[in-house]
Amino acid sequence: MRAGIILLLLVLWILSGDDAPQTAYLQKALSDLQEEASFCANRTFGTNLTYPVSEVVTAELTKLFYPENRDSRAHYYSNVTGSFKGDWTFDEDIAGRINQEQPLPPVPKNETLTDGVKDGNTTEKVESPGDKDRPANGTTLVEGGADGSTNSTTGEQGQQEEEKVVDTIEDKKPKYQEDVDTFRGPFQFNKSGTFVFNVRETKATEYVNFVKGSWRLKHEDNEDYGISLAVQGVHFVHNGSFYMWGIPEESRMPLWHILDLMPNNASFTMAAAALKERYQKRIKTIHDIMDGKERLELPEMTLSESSSCHYQMYMQLGAISQSVRPNALKDLEREWAAPQGISVIKAPHLNSTLFMYSPNCRLTIGIKQAEGMKREKFYSKAVYYAGMAGTVAFIQVFLLVRQMEYTPTPSSVSKVSYWTIAIQVFIDSYLCMLHLTTGILVDFLFIPFVAASFFSFVLVAIFGMRYMLVIWRIQRPERRGRRNRAAAQAAAAQAAQAQGTTTDGTGTAARPTDTMPGGLPLPVTAPRPSPPPEDDSPRSDMQALYGRFYWMLIISLITLYKIAISSTKVQNLMISICAIALFSFWIPQIIRNVIRGSKKGLSLWFILGMSATRLTIPIYFYGCPDNLMGHEPTPWIWGLVAWVALQVGVLLLQDWLGPRFFVPKKYLPPIYDYHPILPAADEESGAGGTVPGGHQHGPQQDCAICMLPIDTASGAARLSSVVGSLVDAD
Repeated sequence: MRAGIILLLLVLWILSGDDAPQTAYLQKALSDLQEEASFCANRTFGTNLTYPVSEVVTAELTKLFYPENRDSRAHYYSNVTGSFKGDWTFDEDIAGRINQEQPLPPVPKNETLTDGVKDGNTTEKVESPGDKDRPANGTTLVEGGADGSTNSTTGEQGQQEEEKVVDTIEDKKPKYQEDVDTFRGPFQFNKSGTFVFNVRETKATEYVNFVKGSWRLKHEDNEDYGISLAVQGVHFVHNGSFYMWGIPEESRMPLWHILDLMPNNASFTMAAAALKERYQKRIKTIHDIMDGKERLELPEMTLSESSSCHYQMYMQLGAISQSVRPNALKDLEREWAAPQGISVIKAPHLNSTLFMYSPNCRLTIGIKQAEGMKREKFYSKAVYYAGMAGTVAFIQVFLLVRQMEYTPTPSSVSKVSYWTIAIQVFIDSYLCMLHLTTGILVDFLFIPFVAASFFSFVLVAIFGMRYMLVIWRIQRPERRGRRNRAAAQAAAAQAAQAQGTTTDGTGTAARPTDTMPGGLPLPVTAPRPSPPPEDDSPRSDMQALYGRFYWMLIISLITLYKIAISSTKVQNLMISICAIALFSFWIPQIIRNVIRGSKKGLSLWFILGMSATRLTIPIYFYGCPDNLMGHEPTPWIWGLVAWVALQVGVLLLQDWLGPRFFVPKKYLPPIYDYHPILPAADEESGAGGTVPGGHQHGPQQDCAICMLPIDTASGAARLSSVVGSLVDAD
C-alpha cells in the first residue's frame, strides 16, 4: 500500500512538468502587452491607419448610424450580453465600387504568390504609414477574456509564437488581386445565409463597454460548418453603436486596431480610455497567473472553414419605444444585474442592424434585421424549460410506477416487451446526461438543469432499470427455450446429415446417437445429454443487463460525437433517423403481442401518458417558434407526432379487436381459446347469487395459475342471451 502511494506521487511529480517555460512565456507576454498598451496610449485620431475607410463604406455607415428617421431623444439598452440571429446577404454592387475606388494590381509574371498566402498563414508584409512606430510584436500572446480571464498556450507552441509577429490585420493585407481570392478560401460569399452572434459586454468606462464575442456565418443550404470569427470592439452606450473587428479564431489582433474604426475624435478619445482600462485588466490578469491566483486557460477552438478574411463590423441597436421611460429601462437592467425583487417593466424588444466590410477580401455583408435575446431572457427561458422537463420526468415516474403495479405477476410481466421499456429508459438516460452536462458547463443554468436531470435520473436508475431487470428475469426461460429449440433443430439436421453420409467403417451408415441397434428409439428412462448449465443468479442477470445497456450507451455517445463534427446536412439526416428509431418504442410491444397472441400488456394510462410526455420536448424545440435554442419550427415534427399516434392506435386496436387483427387468417397458427364463455352452471363461473337482470353471479374468482381475477359476468350474460334466443326460435 505504501509503495503504491509512493509510486503514484512519483508519477504525478514526473507529469507535473517544469514551470520555468511557462513563467518565461508569461514574462515575455507581459512585456509585449505593456509595450502595446504604451503604443495605444500614444495614438492620435486619423494617423497610422492600416486600412483607411473608403468613401463607399463611409456612405453605408452614414445610412446605418444616421438614418433619416433617427430620433435624437431615442434611448437604448446599455448592455446587450446575449445573442443575435438573422440573415445575411452579400452586396456585390458595394464590393464592386470599393474595388474601383481602391484597385489592386494583378500578380506580375515574374512574381508568384508567397507560400504564406497559399496556405493561409502569413503573407509578405506591406509597409504602411506608421509601421515604424508600431511595436515590434504586433500583439500580446495572451488573449484576455471578457471577464478578465486569460486564454493562451504554453510550451513549444508559445515559444514558436514568440518568434513571429502575430497580427492578422497587418499580415493578411493583400498586395495583389489574386491575394483576395486566396484569403477568401472555399466559403461561397456570393450566397446568402444565416448568422449567430454571441456577445458579452463588460463595462469599461461610464460611456463605453468593451465587447467580446464569437460570430458564425453559414450558407443558406446549411451544408458546411460556416466561418467562425472572434470579435472584439467597443459599444457606445449613449447612441447604441458598435465598432468591432472580427478575425478568424486562430488569429490574433492588437486592441489598438479598434481605434482605426472611430469616426471622429470624440469617439476616438472615449474608445482609447476604454482600451486603456482593458489593457490594465489584462496586465493584472497576467500578474495574477504568475502569482498563482489564477490559472492559465487554453483558447477554445471551434470547427470552421478555412478563411483569412478579417472584418470591420458595425452594429446599430434598435431604439427602445418612446412609451418606455429611460429610468424604467435602467431599473430593469439593474434588476437583471443584481436582483432585488422590485417590480419592473416587461423587457422591450431587442434588435439591431449590421454592416460588415472585409478590407483584405473586399467583401461587404449587410444584415437588415437581427433579432436579439439578452442573457437574462435566455435564463428565464431556460428556467421555464427546466421546469417543464422536470415536470415531464415526474409524470413519467408516476406512469411507470402505475405500470409496474398493473403487472404484479410473472404472467402479466411476460406480456410486456423488454425492448419497449429499454428504448424509453435509453431516451431518459440521454436526457439526464444532457441536462446535467448543460448545468455543469453553463454556470447560471446549474440549479434548474440539475433539478431536471435529477428526475430523469430517478426515472432511469431507480424505476426504469428495475423494471427492465424484472422483465429480463421473467422472460429468460422463454429466451432459453428458443435457444434450446434452435440447438435441437441444428443437432437434428447434423444427425440427419451424418446418418446419410457417414459410415461406421463396415460400409453401413452410422446410427444416430439417440436410437438403439435396429433403429428403435431409446427408452424414456435412458440418460440423455443435458444442455450446458446457465447461471441463474440475480448477480449474473444484473451484470448482463447493465453491461449491455452501458455498452450501448457508450457506442451511441461515440456515434453522436461523429455526427456532431459532421456537416449540417449529415447532422440533420442522422438526427431524423435517430428520432424515428427512438420514437418507435411501441413497435416491439406490437410485435410481441402478435407473436404471443397476448393483449393488454400495458395499461391504457401508460400508453397514452408516455406517448404524450415523450413528444413534449421534441415539439417544444421543433414546433415552438420561441424555443430555448432558437430552432426554426419545422413541419416534420408533426410527422413524428403522427408516427407515434399510429403506434398508439395499433396498440389500442390490439386490445379491442385482438392482437392479430391486422394479420391475414391464412398466416395465423391455430391457437387455443383460453377465455371460453362459461355457462352459469359451471362452478368456475362463480355462479351462486342473483344480480339485476336475472343473471347468476357469485363471489370474485381468481385464476389458479396467474392469480389474476376472472371476469365471468359478461360471459355468462352473453351465453344466457344466446340460449334464450335459441329457445325462442324453437
